[in-house]
Amino acid sequence: MADDGEITIEGAYTGSTKFRLYTVTFFGTPISVTVTSNPSAVSKWVRKTVFFHRRRREPMVVGTGVQWTAFHGSSSPAQTLHLCVGTRCLIFQLYRADRVPLSLRKFLYHTGNTFVGLWNGSDQRKLYESEHVVGIHDLLDLRKYAEADDGRSLRGASAEEIVREMLGYEGVRLEKEISLSDWGRRDLGRDQVMQACVDAYVSFRIGRDLRAWEL
Repeated sequence: MADDGEITIEGAYTGSTKFRLYTVTFFGTPISVTVTSNPSAVSKWVRKTVFFHRRRREPMVVGTGVQWTAFHGSSSPAQTLHLCVGTRCLIFQLYRADRVPLSLRKFLYHTGNTFVGLWNGSDQRKLYESEHVVGIHDLLDLRKYAEADDGRSLRGASAEEIVREMLGYEGVRLEKEISLSDWGRRDLGRDQVMQACVDAYVSFRIGRDLRAWEL
């Protein structure tokens, strides 16, 4: 993550066993994170997200990330799906879910939504290979469109460099150790939740700034 404590995470009491809530603070911006394997909790997140966006003039940009457990091999399917719109993020534990709600499937296939991420060349395939066969109509890799101030392409840049050049934040890393951890566990660790949130959130921010719906 960041070296100087500019990214933090706190849990919140929900009184529910269906989902967990966290607040990830990203350089002063609080982001609400819902972590769940429960279809009804996912549907509620989708409904609220669509409702909050209804008066926006621009099409919806959705920061998107996928994780799987590395020790299962290169053919491992997606175990978690991360979505972020504005300062609201969802971490859906696909591996632990008994089904994917229709509301989410419609959301992922809605042609008015633009899904964006970084270094996500395998994500669409991993989602489709999951037990629930999750489809998404399109998923842009923002590296192909990001440029530094001097016009240099960031196609081969790390997430840290892209975030620095595009958003101006220093030291925002996606730690390899966390990426390679067990994403199928019942209770994701705070480090996993924070990294998944940050990945989806910065993707949303960059996608919005690039007007990804026009790419």
